[in-house]
Amino acid sequence: MKRVGICLSGGGARGIAHIGVLQALESAGIFPEVISGCSAGSMVGALYANGLPPRDIYRLIEKKSIYSIIRMGLPDKGMMELSYFRKILSDNIPHDRFEDLKKPFFVSVTNLNTGRAEIVGSGKLIDLVIASQSIPLVFKPQQIGEHIYVDGGVLNNLPIEPIRPLCDVLIGVNVNPVNYQKNLQGMRDVGYRVLNLTLMLNMQERLKQCDFVIEPKTGDFTIFDVSRSNLIYDAGYEAALPAAESISKLLRD
Repeated sequence: MKRVGICLSGGGARGIAHIGVLQALESAGIFPEVISGCSAGSMVGALYANGLPPRDIYRLIEKKSIYSIIRMGLPDKGMMELSYFRKILSDNIPHDRFEDLKKPFFVSVTNLNTGRAEIVGSGKLIDLVIASQSIPLVFKPQQIGEHIYVDGGVLNNLPIEPIRPLCDVLIGVNVNPVNYQKNLQGMRDVGYRVLNLTLMLNMQERLKQCDFVIEPKTGDFTIFDVSRSNLIYDAGYEAALPAAESISKLLRD
């Protein structure tokens, strides 16, 4: 029997599409056995690796607003904290250890002290998943041991490296499509566009190493569009359906 692995990219609220992708795969009888993730993909991936069904993961974020997920930091720090996500992880992964998850799982983070990407799959889990989602200059960096960590997407937004040797079929999910964009008005639009281009650049070679690539149509959503979770979830589900059919045929053969 072929072993299926899945790598979930970062992308802020667009990462809700990962839940729809996993639901579509499971509906087709495909249950990834090894998982890696970055940023939002690390959040979904950690919960899934600990045995939560996609529908249950979606219920944790459904109908939430960005204001209910973050907590403002102290005025002199000027950065927000992912307090709700930390609570979700603590409630659903109380053992807080990679080794005690039901499926192998790896998370991508960026070490600011060394200036290097790291992919971790052992030891304490929750701080690393929060670090992987900590977008620089937006969310508070995480101090883990002697080093400071931020969003893994800065250097590796699709951490396929540890799971490529562990699976026969590797699915890469990219929730940051770069399509033609006509209207770029103001600093926010330019900022989002630059972020997407940067993320795509560090994923291109890794996407080529995947056996299947799923790219939900999430280009109309921003990284903070949590309140549109139903539409983002549906985009993931619909994008995964053609791939799920092809993967199912491959596994049967």
